[in-house]
Amino acid sequence: MIFRGPHPDVSAPNKNVAEFVLGDISAHKNKTAIIQSETKRKISYQELSESINQLAAGLQKNGFKKGDVLAIYSPNLPEYVVVFLAVLKLGGICTTVNPLYTA
Repeated sequence: MIFRGPHPDVSAPNKNVAEFVLGDISAHKNKTAIIQSETKRKISYQELSESINQLAAGLQKNGFKKGDVLAIYSPNLPEYVVVFLAVLKLGGICTTVNPLYTA
């Protein structure tokens, strides 16, 4: 059974999530992409993109490939986003575990 909401369907672009989130960052590379709430540390789109690309290259160099699964065991930190998007950029699958959650 297919359920539909009251709003029209949204067409998804033919991109992976990392490409969709970062898009063409040239127009906003120096703007803030992430702010860590506790420390107020800011990460620009350029810094985020560079970190994602570096990690993706490292994962690939170590044999990570499309369809591989990576578990992220981390509280919500800016680095979480980097790992998540690097894995998706390579066509990998993320499974997430937050050690701060309790049953």
